[in-house]
Amino acid sequence: MEAEEIYMNQARMQAAAAFKDKQRGAPANKGVDDPDYENITLTFRNQNQSKGSHSPPKNQVPVRSRPSLDSTRTPRWLYGATISLYILLALFCIILLAWVLMKHSEMSGELLGLKMDLLNAINQIKTQLQDISKMLQKMSNELSTPQ
Repeated sequence: MEAEEIYMNQARMQAAAAFKDKQRGAPANKGVDDPDYENITLTFRNQNQSKGSHSPPKNQVPVRSRPSLDSTRTPRWLYGATISLYILLALFCIILLAWVLMKHSEMSGELLGLKMDLLNAINQIKTQLQDISKMLQKMSNELSTPQ
């Protein structure tokens, strides 16, 4: 029970101190004395150590270095082969495009021919319908006139 009372008293005292600091315009953090920041530790680099280097711990054996960069580089012929494949792909696409355009023009020509044939057929049907209509009128006139 006493530990709980001590904790409550500390919380009240901290809240009162923060309120007073706020009224005075003092910064909210107290720095090193603030109990909220007790467990934060900062590590600093030695002055004799350069920025990018890290010396291995003295009780460990240094790790073997990586293989030289020449063995991990891509072979020079691979770049040439890749460029050749890209060029072949581009040529194939150009040829395919030309073939499609040629087929399109052929189809356009065929469609124009079909359109002309269709228009001729429609015109023939129209003339035949007109002829039939004239013949029907003639027949109806003959039937309607008394003899």
